[in-house]
Amino acid sequence: MSRVELLSSGGLRLDNRRPYELRSIEFDILPNPPAGCDSVARVEHGLTKLMGFVSGPRDSAESNRTVATGLGNPTGNSASSNPSNNNNNQNGSICVHISTAPFNSIDRKKIGRSDKKFADLAQAIQNTFEPVVMLHLYPRSTIDIYVQVLQQDGALLQAAINVTTLALIGAGVSISDYVLSISVGALSTPSCPLLDLTNSEQTDLPNLTIAALPRSQKLTLLQLDTRINILTFESLLEIGLEACLVLQLEMDREVRRWSTHLNSAIHDSLDYKSQSAQGPVSNQNPQIMMTD
Repeated sequence: MSRVELLSSGGLRLDNRRPYELRSIEFDILPNPPAGCDSVARVEHGLTKLMGFVSGPRDSAESNRTVATGLGNPTGNSASSNPSNNNNNQNGSICVHISTAPFNSIDRKKIGRSDKKFADLAQAIQNTFEPVVMLHLYPRSTIDIYVQVLQQDGALLQAAINVTTLALIGAGVSISDYVLSISVGALSTPSCPLLDLTNSEQTDLPNLTIAALPRSQKLTLLQLDTRINILTFESLLEIGLEACLVLQLEMDREVRRWSTHLNSAIHDSLDYKSQSAQGPVSNQNPQIMMTD
């Protein structure tokens, strides 16, 4: 497919979006995480759909036993990052595990444990979050992050970072800021950036993926797979940072919804325990009767 075909003469992409238009977004922190996990989240960027799970922080030995049970390998196809050596400095560490269902990929490729693409993806997520998670609060502990790919149509790293942020928040892990990610492609004819790339766009275009901290506007990840002109790079980076601010609004809305629901559930639970501690209400006072 030529690059010209990615944008019609009317300024529409193959999925009828404008160049700066994001795909439909779903951010969800879900209730009732599975056994062995402390939180579960779901993210959808168009047809790219992922689940994120967080287990921990736990003692490193306990974390290794949890991984051995297959918690992070529900489909049998997975890859993991190399755990950091922060325990030597009395800090915690992060380990990322990626798994994928055999039906999710467009090319139906079987992903094995040694698949370099997924191993690189896991390592990129780990490198992204190590500066953001307050690991000094969790000495000699490991936080396991599990990302399960349900369906993919481009921008896989972008979606994986966003679902990891939600899962960490749901698990109560201390982070310095949201981490929001977006992919941006450079269309040459006509010259314009494309936001939130599909699989066909990501395959055909020079592109970069960024992960930004919205409050400080700092980058914790910048992945560029090919050489591009410096002016083009600056243009892609600028529009990418603006898109991260839009994603921040969506994520903040979901976090507020989740926290409100959580506070309500805690309040109801405390009321129930208080009533149970008081026991059944008995009427010890004599009943006043009205007589004719």
